Amino acid sequence: MVSSLLLSNPSPLRVLCFFFSLFLVLVDTTSFHGAGVCASSTSFSTIHATESKDGAEALLNWKSTLDNHSQSLLSSWHGENPCGFIGVTCNDFGVIIHLNLSSLGLRGTLDNLDFSCLTNLVSFELGNNSIYGSIPSSIGNLSKLNSLGLCFNELSGNIPPSIGMLESLHFLRLCVNNLSGHIPQEIGKMISLERLILSENGLAGPIPTSLGKLGNLTRLRISKNILFGSIPQEICDLRSLKYLSLRRNRLSGPIPSEIGKLTSLTILRVSFNNLTGPIPASVGSLSNLTVLQLDDNKLFGFLPFEFNKLTRLTNLGLSNNELEGELPEDVCRGRSLQYFAAFNNHFTGPTPASLENCSTLIRLRLEGNQLTGNITEAFGVYQHLYFIDLSHNHLNGELSWKWEHCRNLTSLRISNNNISGEIPAIFGRMAKLQEVNLSSNNLSGEIPSELGSLSMLFKLDLSSNSIMGKVPTEIGLLSHLAHLNLASNNLSGSIPLQLGSCKSLLSLNLSRNKLWRSIPPEIGHAQFLEIVDLSHNLLIGNIPEVLGQLRMLQVLNISHNSLSGSIPHTFGDMLALTSVDLSYNNLEGPLPNVKAFNEAPFEAIQHNKGLCGNIDGLPKCNSIGSKKRNRYVGARTTIILILSFLGFLLLSCTLIILVIVNHHRRGIIKRDNDEQANELDFFRILSYDGKVFYDRIVKATEGFDSKYYVGEGAYGIVYKAEISEGQTIAVKQISSSQEDSEIVDLIPFEREIQALTNLRHRNIVKFYGFCSHVQRCFLVYEYMERGSLRTTLNEDERAKEFQWDKRVNVVRGVADALSYMHHECSPPLIHRDLTSNNILLDRDYDAHVSDFGTARLLRPDSSNWTNIAGTIGYIAPELAYSTIPTEKCDVYSFGIVALETIMGKHPGDYVFRECSLFTQTESPMLLMDVLDQRLSPSRLQLQEAQDVVSISKLAFACLQTDPRLRPTMAQVSCELRVQVPLEIPLSAVNLEQLRDLSVRKFGAFAVDGEF
Repeated sequence: MVSSLLLSNPSPLRVLCFFFSLFLVLVDTTSFHGAGVCASSTSFSTIHATESKDGAEALLNWKSTLDNHSQSLLSSWHGENPCGFIGVTCNDFGVIIHLNLSSLGLRGTLDNLDFSCLTNLVSFELGNNSIYGSIPSSIGNLSKLNSLGLCFNELSGNIPPSIGMLESLHFLRLCVNNLSGHIPQEIGKMISLERLILSENGLAGPIPTSLGKLGNLTRLRISKNILFGSIPQEICDLRSLKYLSLRRNRLSGPIPSEIGKLTSLTILRVSFNNLTGPIPASVGSLSNLTVLQLDDNKLFGFLPFEFNKLTRLTNLGLSNNELEGELPEDVCRGRSLQYFAAFNNHFTGPTPASLENCSTLIRLRLEGNQLTGNITEAFGVYQHLYFIDLSHNHLNGELSWKWEHCRNLTSLRISNNNISGEIPAIFGRMAKLQEVNLSSNNLSGEIPSELGSLSMLFKLDLSSNSIMGKVPTEIGLLSHLAHLNLASNNLSGSIPLQLGSCKSLLSLNLSRNKLWRSIPPEIGHAQFLEIVDLSHNLLIGNIPEVLGQLRMLQVLNISHNSLSGSIPHTFGDMLALTSVDLSYNNLEGPLPNVKAFNEAPFEAIQHNKGLCGNIDGLPKCNSIGSKKRNRYVGARTTIILILSFLGFLLLSCTLIILVIVNHHRRGIIKRDNDEQANELDFFRILSYDGKVFYDRIVKATEGFDSKYYVGEGAYGIVYKAEISEGQTIAVKQISSSQEDSEIVDLIPFEREIQALTNLRHRNIVKFYGFCSHVQRCFLVYEYMERGSLRTTLNEDERAKEFQWDKRVNVVRGVADALSYMHHECSPPLIHRDLTSNNILLDRDYDAHVSDFGTARLLRPDSSNWTNIAGTIGYIAPELAYSTIPTEKCDVYSFGIVALETIMGKHPGDYVFRECSLFTQTESPMLLMDVLDQRLSPSRLQLQEAQDVVSISKLAFACLQTDPRLRPTMAQVSCELRVQVPLEIPLSAVNLEQLRDLSVRKFGAFAVDGEF
């Protein structure tokens, strides 16, 4: 009507009134629809200003509920303008649209975050923090949200059904939390969803059929939960799906025959479930498939002929099923197959002929089948191959010289077959070999001395063959050798004393041969030995005393020899020993008074000449029979008594004289103290007067004034105290308990004293003393000028001064300290809270491990520890299901600290790539890209680059989920001292390669069911 009136009489006044009316209508409409709960103004500027102010208020209210450390990290959050807040991005009107707080180290809940005041939020990223509690149902108010990332937190409870209201959401990532309950059916309403990542939680129940409605979904990852039931057929309707991972659940039933409808699929992982039935022929329709992992299920039957259509496969896993028949003849033909694993099935017949020409192979595992054929002819030259396992088959033939051309081969396993002939000397030219296992075959001839050239060899197993001759002395050149097994052969001669040069040796098995002469004392120099088996040989002579210095030895078997004499008294210090067998020798005398001998069965000590002890079947060492074996025992006892009495008289006189002299000195020192207390050296004070000690520190810190504050540990505040010129110390005052500010928690105080009193190592902070006063309890340490490692890495200028050589030295120092604690202390000690904040740097950037308030003595028979200690982001994953800490928990924490040192920040997602947004078909992340960019990694010198790669590789080995597969700190410390040349330029090294190298190095050859 207005427009017709305007057209009939278009006067300027009427035109102006028309547009003014139209403006009012638009403003009113916009304010009604856009203001939401938190704004009510009808003016555009007023609306946005109100939204901005309310958003800021919502964030500030939430900040106030976080812990103190988190609030300090968000120090920029103040005022009414949120656009200057760290992690906050606003639009042109000052309204919050992006909130990215990933990897900041925040701790708290989401309960007090008012999502109704953040309705314009487009992305909300809070991954890799310590957020706990449940996901609020009010999160469904974020109607404009496009991306939600909450991975790597401690969230628990159910996924709220209200999450289905987020119909604009494209990316939902909730991985690596403690979420439980069912996956809500309401997720099927999120029709815009492209990526759904729910891996590594405790989600249970069936996979909801409503997921089949997510037509835009390209990535679906629900691995590592406890889902059960069958794979719903509705998932096969997701025609856009490229990545599907359901592995490590409890899914059962068959693989849906409709799986062939997912023609866009490139990666399919359903390993580690309870799936049954045959592999459906429709799998052949997945023509774009590059990764197919069906491992560790209960699949049976023959492989369908349609497998030959999967011409793009690079990664094929069929292991640990009940599949049978012959492997496809064309398994490699026309493909770029890199990873092929079909171990532990019932495959028969010859190996596929196409394997011989499969030049792209990187990893091949066919062990545990009934494959036949001549090994000389069936396998070709694989330039890229680094791992091959053909063990437990029926292969025959001889080892071929062609293996020499596998330049990158690190692991060669062909045990339990029918291989004959000699070990080719050319194996000594395969410079990258780290493991050789040719056990349980029909090999003959001698062990080639050329094997001593394999400088990287970690494991050599030639047991159960017909090898003869001597053990080559060149084996002593293998400085990295950890496991040597030559048992059950026809070896003769003496045990080479050069084995003592294998400093990394953990297990030595030379049993069931024809070795003779005595046990060389040099074996005692391999101080990390845990297992020694020399049984069933022709050894003679005494047991060397030096073997008693093998403090880490757990198993010792020297039975069925002709050893004589008594068991050395040094064996009484072998506290780690758990199993011993000395039977069938000519030994005599008392058994050592340690657990392994006291609890040994009679069978382990029987058939000796005259052993005595407290074991059933043996005479007591003071019995008649024992006295008859030593006719002079009475006379010797009398002499000992007389000498003891004379010694007692002499000692008493000496002590009386010392007491008199000491009393006289204390009187002099006390008088000097009263006159010149202020000029005394502080470290003399510690030795004689606690009151002066206490008063001097209180005076130096002015009653622990805040201006002397330098930092805060897990259980106390650290102050700097200058006692006199040139004498500066660090004082940690133990914090009061949270419940009562008057009560000091003495437990960590006492633990730290107990730990540090017995620790003496250049890379452990020096402990001067302590004071337990009714008002204050504090500990006194050596002062570290450069503060903590974390502080150095967090400040750009200091981080630039912290050059690569210094960082490498810090990692080595920490490794040496932990190795000392785990392996050289008696009993061993574990730290339990190793973080970059607990590593202090002195003036020369030498590392010193500190903060032992949670340390524990490591006792193998203890199982009553219940409290989890440590810092989130550094705690080993097994402590989520086990409350018994081991030294491998420290190993895990070290891996995090090592990566943090070279990356310049906590590694976060680089460690747990399970939840990254990149598919495995994309380029792996380069090491160069994650190193601390403040030091220009591209300018790394050759030696520095070698050290950085070595640290990275070892760090990934330390971070393996299964603690049994992690190296010991002794191994890590040893490895960090070895200069290993780079195989490829640093610019080409990626994280996936480093992870694989670390796994191979320490014997974990199958990571999480993936190659």
